[in-house]
Amino acid sequence: MYFFWQGMPYVGLSLDKKRRILNLTDDSENPLGAWNQMVIECLNNEIKVWENGDLVNYGYNATASSGQIALQAEGAEVEFRKVVLTPIRSFSE
Repeated sequence: MYFFWQGMPYVGLSLDKKRRILNLTDDSENPLGAWNQMVIECLNNEIKVWENGDLVNYGYNATASSGQIALQAEGAEVEFRKVVLTPIRSFSE
């Protein structure tokens, strides 16, 4: 299966390593070269993800309740500037 973006086929990574897979919420990511802020909250069996203040993902019925945390990129290099883990008792609004 082939996907196209701006008339060009892609598989997630271009020669200049720009992100080519658009986010499901329009304009939630900052321009290339600018830092994005993500807030990921996990409580009981639910997970919420905000990117630059926009709720971009919500999951429930998670089966893992403990274990390791992994940070990954899908299709391009990624850098993490600051990672903070904080216990929570309720989700942010």
